[in-house]
Amino acid sequence: METIRTLIIEDDEKIAEIQRIFTEKINGFTVVGIAHSISEGEEMVGVLEPDLVLLDIFFPDGNGIDLLWSIRASHKKTDVVLITAAKEIEFFEDALRGGVFDYILKPLVFKRFASTLEKFRTQKDRLKKMDRVSQQDVDRVLHQQTERAVAAREALPKGIDPITLDKISRMLEGVDRRGITAERAGSLVGVSRTTSRRYLEYLVASGVIS
Repeated sequence: METIRTLIIEDDEKIAEIQRIFTEKINGFTVVGIAHSISEGEEMVGVLEPDLVLLDIFFPDGNGIDLLWSIRASHKKTDVVLITAAKEIEFFEDALRGGVFDYILKPLVFKRFASTLEKFRTQKDRLKKMDRVSQQDVDRVLHQQTERAVAAREALPKGIDPITLDKISRMLEGVDRRGITAERAGSLVGVSRTTSRRYLEYLVASGVIS
C-alpha cells in the first residue's frame, strides 16, 4: 500500500497535534509536516507536494479558502479536507466550489475523521487501477458508493427500481407498529397500489419488513 503523505495546516498547536495523532492512527497515512500559518502552509505545500492537506479556515495571517484556491490554481495533485469551526453557509459553498474532498466541523471526532481518511484512501486506490472510466466508476467515486451498495443495486430483480425502492424504504422508516397498507404507501411515494404492493412484497421477501 502506498503511503498517503499528509500536511496539517492549523494555527492552534494543540488541535494540530490531535490531528497528527489521529492521522497516524490510520493505516496508510503519514504526516509529512505541520504548518501554523497560511504563509507557512503555502510554502510547505509547494515544497512537500503532499497528497492530502488538512486545512483550517481562520488564521491570523489569512484565510484557508484562499489557500485552497491557490492550491487549485497551481494544478498540484493535492487534495484538501477542511477541518473548521466555520458553520456559515458561504464558507461551505466556497469549499464545494474549490473541490474539497470533505468538510469536517470542529470539535474533531476521531470516528468521523477516520471515516473521511479511509474513504480518501479507498478512492485513491480505486483511481490508480483505472485507465478509463465508466458511469458506474464515476458514481462510485463522486457519490461515495461502496462496492457492496453497487452490487446490491445490480442484483435487484426485474421490476424493482433502486430509486423507487429507496423512496419506499425511507417512507417506511416513519411507519409505526400499526403498519401501512399498500394503497397508503403508494400514495405517499407517488406510485400505484399495484406497484407499491410489489415493492412491499420484495421487502418482506428480503426480510427487511414483515
